[in-house]
Amino acid sequence: MFADVSRKESRGSLPTGMVEDEAFIHSLPSEVLEYIIGLVSPYNDLQSCKLVCKKWLEVVQEVVNKHQMRFLSSINNNNIHWETLPSSHDLFTTISRRYSHAACYYDNYMYVFGGCTSTNTTFNDLWKLNLSSRTWVRPLPTGSYPSPKACATLVCYKDSLILYGGWTQSSSSPLHQVCQLFNELNIYRLKTNKWDYEYTHPAPPSAAGHSATVHGHHMIVFGGIRRQLSLGQPSQEILCYDLENNSWYQKEIEEPKPQGRYGQTQIALNEHNLLVIGGCGGPNSVFNDVWLLNMEGPRWRWRELTVEDQEHGACHMWCSPGCKVEEKVVFLCRRPNAQQASSPHPAYASHYNMSAQIRGRSVWVPPVENPIDRPNNRVPEEKNIKGNGDLNLRRQEVDPKEPVRIHPRPGTRPSVRPNAMKNRGKQLEALKQMEERIQRLQGNAREIPKVKVPSGSQSSMSLCLLDISEALSKYRVRWLPPNDSFTNGRGSPEEAVLYSIVHGRGELIVFGGVQKFIATQATTNSPGGPNIVSNAVYFIQAPKSII
Repeated sequence: MFADVSRKESRGSLPTGMVEDEAFIHSLPSEVLEYIIGLVSPYNDLQSCKLVCKKWLEVVQEVVNKHQMRFLSSINNNNIHWETLPSSHDLFTTISRRYSHAACYYDNYMYVFGGCTSTNTTFNDLWKLNLSSRTWVRPLPTGSYPSPKACATLVCYKDSLILYGGWTQSSSSPLHQVCQLFNELNIYRLKTNKWDYEYTHPAPPSAAGHSATVHGHHMIVFGGIRRQLSLGQPSQEILCYDLENNSWYQKEIEEPKPQGRYGQTQIALNEHNLLVIGGCGGPNSVFNDVWLLNMEGPRWRWRELTVEDQEHGACHMWCSPGCKVEEKVVFLCRRPNAQQASSPHPAYASHYNMSAQIRGRSVWVPPVENPIDRPNNRVPEEKNIKGNGDLNLRRQEVDPKEPVRIHPRPGTRPSVRPNAMKNRGKQLEALKQMEERIQRLQGNAREIPKVKVPSGSQSSMSLCLLDISEALSKYRVRWLPPNDSFTNGRGSPEEAVLYSIVHGRGELIVFGGVQKFIATQATTNSPGGPNIVSNAVYFIQAPKSII
């Protein structure tokens, strides 16, 4: 508003009274003006205030600096405020419930792609959350849409979003456990609102549950379940995509290097260094280690960092993503204890057998592939020139669109009708959920009452902070102890996993996921109540009292 008034004044088109009001605003002391501008949204509105005049530009810069300092102080002290986006029942203006989706932040918006529900449905829709107006918008892009999938990566480069990999369940029948991994590389052009499918030769491997960050003009991809690997073992390899030349290559790195994993957090420190934190390597193999990859020079090197004060560390980092805030990495989880740090999450322990089922209340984990028919079920070694060669063309022998049939457990053969009664119950449950969805579309849905758990309970989320300030200088990181002066934060939601978290302007934005400890009137035999797929949005901010 102030910016519009100033621009009109410069054209000499303002009435006398408005010119006097504008002169009064400019005559305000800087402290008063700073307080007023501090009430403006830190996104589009605050940027517009910079255009008014030189004085306003200086005041806005001071407001931004103080706002960021307060936010960092609240994070470090675990003195945070949780704000919830009001829910809407309009199916056309509200994103549907989902988890294992991909998300990133760009220019006042949080973008969300894909994900899946508890009934095997995967999405290929793109949504953006306007962080100024706090409203969802669904763009309708042109071009070649990506396949519906979950567990892909979405990163931002210049004015484009880069989407790679992903996974979907090809059949809803429990008798045909078919999964499909993707090697698709799609680019969403923000300025033209268009999806482009990028053809590369050779094509990259199919992957899901991997991690990716942008360094210079390269996208660095690590880990995940790869298509060419037998028995569904997670990868420990590095893939590089040249964003300017549209080409892939695999970087060979000598030992030591991290074990193969999926679900890890990957953090870009600068153009030449990244961190890999946590992840899962398979049944009963949950990692809490931290690795540094140095990409400077022709020889890249992995180095395992010393992790101090692990008793304060986040648990279940394979399904709880982290987000970098200056020299800290923020994880959201229950405050761990020694047993939790080394044992599976009680709600998802049954999924550590790498089962590909997503039935009823199950949660996605990467599937187990049948071995590809090759001699001794071994993948031929790939030849690279100077450790920097192109991807092997043998990967294209398997059609990336061909479904991969899997067994519930490696090395076993299912009967003709395994668990027939149990599967029948799951089919009936899926039909019931479909009926409820139809009722919602017709406007006749009824809200399921929820039993609220008091804020600060053991099942609500709190911050776990990893100090990475000495990762490059002393090759060590440290988990910070909790601040007993504050509990989980005002308005802290119930614990969730497989959500997304991005860093906005002076706030963290958390979306979706699976909440375990929300109790409904429909009781189940699982401990803690049923799993609820969420479309809730939470904003982690500094408390209003100190802003």
